[in-house]
Amino acid sequence: MKFNLLYSPSQRRGIFFLLVIFISYFVFLFFERNSKENISPIVVVESEIIETLEFEKTIVIPKNRNPNFWKRKDWNQLGFSSSQIQIIENYQKKLNIFTTKKQLLKCYAFNDMERKMLDSIVVIPKKETKSDFKKSFLFLLKSQSPNYDLKNYFDTIYYNKSSKGVFSYYASNSKINNFSAIKNCLNGQKPKVYILNPRNLRMILRKPKKIYNSKPSKKSKFIVNINLADSLQWRKLRGVGAKRSIHILNYKNALGGFVGISQVNEVFSINDSLFKSFERFLSIKDSSLVKININTCSVNQLKNHPYINWNLANSIVNFRKQHGGFKLLEDLKKIHILDDKLYYKIVPYLTIK
Repeated sequence: MKFNLLYSPSQRRGIFFLLVIFISYFVFLFFERNSKENISPIVVVESEIIETLEFEKTIVIPKNRNPNFWKRKDWNQLGFSSSQIQIIENYQKKLNIFTTKKQLLKCYAFNDMERKMLDSIVVIPKKETKSDFKKSFLFLLKSQSPNYDLKNYFDTIYYNKSSKGVFSYYASNSKINNFSAIKNCLNGQKPKVYILNPRNLRMILRKPKKIYNSKPSKKSKFIVNINLADSLQWRKLRGVGAKRSIHILNYKNALGGFVGISQVNEVFSINDSLFKSFERFLSIKDSSLVKININTCSVNQLKNHPYINWNLANSIVNFRKQHGGFKLLEDLKKIHILDDKLYYKIVPYLTIK
């Protein structure tokens, strides 16, 4: 009776309602805590899977680290898609084999993360052949008259003149790694090769005198027109042999012609030091180019160009289909994956007519 007198019916309903709210709140907290504890292991596992897919792609590294022996299965286990593997195989067919890691990483099928991954696992052993020589070798050449062409191929040359007027040459510290590149100046001779041991070194330094360094004379200067030169003209440059000259011509044809001398340095077998050694002998007087019509070409025609990968080629063709063709070359800038740097690089090779 006292309880009924202290609280009216409406107050008792209010108290009851508050009790229901408090009880519901604590029940909610209890179930929420249990649910978080139950699903937390799943969240951790998912995050680990995402991280693995993003950075490691659950890769399986082949036992043989040389990519020349990898098959499609090996590339696939490294996380590469079928389209990427096709590009890699086409690239390898053109080169026959990958001779260096740098050569492999130039393939446009890889992004920056994939290049870093390959750089850390790929091992391409250097193959030494009879045509290779290093600073530890000396060559003995003989001729009836001075052979001034030798200075284009060696850092240091010594000579010894006999009483009969025969010149003997001893060359060391070679600047190039392919003996076939100096065949033009040997006149059919087969030079003898000496390993540079202390005995031979004392013998060589005791007899001959140093006559000249590798700086070319004005008489030996010549200019190579990079868009018109053939294989024989390229081979006149120091360090450019038969294979390198073919690589240059193949790259020029793939581009459609050179628009700048610096593009010669993009050839995979020409490093920076070699390019700088003959850069001053290059010129570009004829800049006529083979251009691709972006209003009529196919994706395959575009992606065969060294500067255009499959994604960009596909985007150009899709943009053309959606907008009814290109009215101006500047319309290419509307493609979001094409930045200004790449635009100015490829635009000389494109046309809308």
